[in-house]
Amino acid sequence: MALIPGRLSWQEIALTQAGVITIRDAVAAGLPRTEIRAHLTAGRWRQPFRGVLVTDLTPPADPQRLWAALQAVGPDAVLAGGCAAALAGLAGHPTEPVTVLVPAPRRVNAPPGIQVRHSARLETSEIDALRLPRQTTPSRSVVDMAEWAPTRAQAHRSIVDAVLQGVVSLGGLRGALARRGPISRRTLIAETLDVLESDAPRLTEIRLRRLEQLHDLPAALCSVDGPAGEPVSRLRVRFEPWSVQAQIATTVTEPLTRREPDGELVVLLPARLLRQAPDEAAALLTGALRERGWVPPRRGAPAAIAS
Repeated sequence: MALIPGRLSWQEIALTQAGVITIRDAVAAGLPRTEIRAHLTAGRWRQPFRGVLVTDLTPPADPQRLWAALQAVGPDAVLAGGCAAALAGLAGHPTEPVTVLVPAPRRVNAPPGIQVRHSARLETSEIDALRLPRQTTPSRSVVDMAEWAPTRAQAHRSIVDAVLQGVVSLGGLRGALARRGPISRRTLIAETLDVLESDAPRLTEIRLRRLEQLHDLPAALCSVDGPAGEPVSRLRVRFEPWSVQAQIATTVTEPLTRREPDGELVVLLPARLLRQAPDEAAALLTGALRERGWVPPRRGAPAAIAS
């Protein structure tokens, strides 16, 4: 088929959409309806929804399923919620049914297996410009996912997992929440973000300094791997000259002390431990320091190194 200048062939259109194309676009690109029927009759193509064709049966089914859902709903549709969050990297959460977001005034009869939701607030900046098929940004996807979750517990977990898996940042979620408008779980989402932020290195270091004062610990040298206000970042704490290091992070689930090949003691602490059980955290640090020869000072006296 000779290409019309300035237009794509139906093959080129389908290639960019995992082999999916609407009948309307295929015909407009020059493909005769008789040829479409011949491919369908022979089983070389599939028609998952009215007006939608799958012209290549070899790629994985998931991308085709998402493309087909968008094509079935229409050109202004975007993938949203759990399926969009999964495309951004969120693991461990349901991706069914395929959720498609359309502008509020539009009325759509949802095809089988597709959940159509409406939004009066969907800015251009909330549509991911870096990913195909067309989908909401990760932050908007996660906020919507929490709002649409069957239970409050699932809503909470989706926010926590998205942050701790590095799919979204706290700042991105707060911005998406501010733009979202009236939603029923705004308070739940905001409170979840506040708790996550409380375990970020910025506030964790403040709690560590309190422990130093209350338990007469030596002053530590602190550094942060990543942004100080994000809970996925890690607070690294060094006690010199005792060769004791503490790594404090939200991603650490249980406290652990290990000895490195060079003899350094590394104490792994969950960030929540400094918030929920500070005395336990102090005991673990004290134990590691004592093992390396640190002697707790008498009140008013400087720390000493055992000979």
